[in-house]
Order: sequence, then C-alpha cells, then structure tokens
Amino acid sequence: MTSVAVDTNVLISFLQSGNDSMQVLGRFDRLVIPFAVDAEFRAGLDLTTRSGRHHLHILETFLADSSVEYATADGAVSQKCAMLYQVLKKQGTPIPVKDIWIASVALVRNTPVCTFDRYFRHVPLLDVIELPYLC
Repeated sequence: MTSVAVDTNVLISFLQSGNDSMQVLGRFDRLVIPFAVDAEFRAGLDLTTRSGRHHLHILETFLADSSVEYATADGAVSQKCAMLYQVLKKQGTPIPVKDIWIASVALVRNTPVCTFDRYFRHVPLLDVIELPYLC
C-alpha cells in the first residue's frame, strides 16, 4: 500500500477543484492528513457563513473516507519535530513550525509529503512531491 502525507495547500486544492492535485493524489492508496493540516484548514473557515459550513462538511466527509488516515502527534512525532526544528535552524533554513509538524508526521510514517511549498526541500531525508502552483 502506498501513502502520501498531504500539505494544507494541496488539501485545499484537492477539495476545491481537484485539478492536478487529484491526478497526483489518485496514485496513492492512502492519504495521510496530519493533525496540523486539519487544524490549519479549519482555522481558515468562517463558520458564520454558508460557504464556511459547506467547506467544513466537505472536510469532515473527506476525513471519514476509509482511504484517509488522520495522523496525530505521538511521542515519536514530537521528538522528530523538535529534532527537525533544531536541524533546520542550524542549517539556516527554518520553515514554519506547522510545516515542521507535517514533515515530522511524514518522516515518522515513512511517507512522502505532497505540497506546493518548495521549502520542504530543506527537510533532511524527507521525500517531497512538489506540485507546481496552478494559478
């Protein structure tokens, strides 16, 4: 079984329009959604609007799919996150902490991360599937 961790920007693209994200993610048997991706997606929703509630429903339906794995932060992920934070800082290539969490989940689960963000390249040993921006 092949799996891929999905970054927030790819999840948004996938849930809104599919496009190239759909083609790439469709090659995998399992989509891993790190807790940080779920939190970031939900933080961007305005639940006082019909659109916000609709997008929340789409997310929750998606997360309930049997081919989707919701990945939480256990001790191994927390340790990996702390180590990566220090390594990236020493390299002079810091990235947002939420993305260090995403990379940590992917590394602990030995799965690539699919993203539009180039800075994931700086994470040692992380296999990155980098999609081009489609705007």
